Amino acid sequence: MGLKKKSAEDYAKMLYLDTSQKLTNKEIAERVDVRPNTISTWIKKGNWEKLRKSLMVTRQKMVRDLYDQLESLNDNIRTRPITYEIPTHLLKGTKLKDKDGNEFLSYPSYTDSDYPIKIGNFATSKEANQIAVLTKSIKQLETETSLAEVYEVTTSFLDYLKPQDFDLYKTLIPIFDGFINLKLK
Repeated sequence: MGLKKKSAEDYAKMLYLDTSQKLTNKEIAERVDVRPNTISTWIKKGNWEKLRKSLMVTRQKMVRDLYDQLESLNDNIRTRPITYEIPTHLLKGTKLKDKDGNEFLSYPSYTDSDYPIKIGNFATSKEANQIAVLTKSIKQLETETSLAEVYEVTTSFLDYLKPQDFDLYKTLIPIFDGFINLKLK
């Protein structure tokens, strides 16, 4: 029984993008139950070759990069100088004249810390949103299991099994393909 066209294409794409197996178009076609030229058409139409190259960025690298961004943001917040909300009249100064009639600016003395903090070592609302988005992305990447990951684990298991028991390996391939196809529907 064949897959729906879109499901078949999705499964073929997953098989094609799996660089650990390096399946031929013919092998993919057999596993998906379509003709090899259909696979070639899908590859060209979907620009799968370019996508395959872009997948060299692994999930672990993405998580590591997100953690680096989060750490950098937190370091920036932690180490930035504190700015106080000082009234503008204290910052402008007042024009005065000396005894000879020369003008100069006089600034009142004040202590910065006597005024409320304008920017401190805590996240602004924009930074808090960035932290929330980064944290959510990290959590999703670390906890959610995608169909691609199920496929990756299945493939790893089959690669392990192949030299151990080739007959069992051949028996399990269609079972795992059926399982993946079920998940695609």
